[in-house]
Amino acid sequence: MFKVTVRGGELPKHEIDAYIFYTKKKYGTVLPEDLEIILELDGDYVNISYNPPLCFRAYRATDYLVNDAAKLNDSKLSEMRDKLPNAV
Repeated sequence: MFKVTVRGGELPKHEIDAYIFYTKKKYGTVLPEDLEIILELDGDYVNISYNPPLCFRAYRATDYLVNDAAKLNDSKLSEMRDKLPNAV
């Protein structure tokens, strides 16, 4: 499981859970085991940062995008592996 650090004050558990849900919704439910979510209180706002930093990766599978290749079925996963990247 990952670690949650709150800086600059305290947050109730339900609010911390809401930020965890937000992270899973934005970056996918499969998160790194060593992830640390850092919540920094700034008045009425909360700044969220991640250690190590997260990035959004989208995989194109024929006609749709998914944020996690694990969501693809076997044939789509095979198709993704067989595609050649565009030359830049």
